[in-house]
Amino acid sequence: MQLDNDLNKELNLIIAELNQEASKLLVNKETDYRVVALSGLSNYTRILFERLITNQNAPIEHIALAARNLFECYLLVAYVIDNPSRAKEFISQKAFDELEINEGFLSLTTTTTSQTSIRMIQDRIDYIKKLMKSAELTPSRHWNVGNLALQTNNKIEYDAFFKLYSKYVHPSSWLVNSHDHEYDNPVFKNIFFSQGQIFTKRIVKLIYKYQDK
Repeated sequence: MQLDNDLNKELNLIIAELNQEASKLLVNKETDYRVVALSGLSNYTRILFERLITNQNAPIEHIALAARNLFECYLLVAYVIDNPSRAKEFISQKAFDELEINEGFLSLTTTTTSQTSIRMIQDRIDYIKKLMKSAELTPSRHWNVGNLALQTNNKIEYDAFFKLYSKYVHPSSWLVNSHDHEYDNPVFKNIFFSQGQIFTKRIVKLIYKYQDK
């Protein structure tokens, strides 16, 4: 447990330093998309890691999902650090994601949906498009995890562990048709827990290297 606490402290230190750097850029009206991207990824890594270490008795699906997302965060950190131009693309994905979310909401409206609600969603869509144009953000979809693994030399690990993750983050036949003790057992749960810790440590190491520590 001490190792978990030490790792959590390192994460919090990284987040504080990146947030401070991002704040200075904001004050000076400068933009460093890599700092912004790494700040967000570090913060979300901390959220996932805290979920992992504080919910060890949670259903195995919850632990598997946290471990799987920590793996993707690790791939994203490696990919963004390797090439700063990718950070801007990653940031632009937020705008594209919100556009899709709002367009999805619009497609779900019915005759009982108020025109005020529809107008608010449409206004938000128009605002995002205007903001993307002014910031020169190119619309970009979510990066494929398999391609991220390939680009960061993690393809073998991706192939190995996604065979496990895919069975636990979807209503697979393995989950639906197995007894609880078959799919939710201490051995499998410990594998996911250990992998989540490994990916978190890798993220910390990568960002320390980026910061020349």
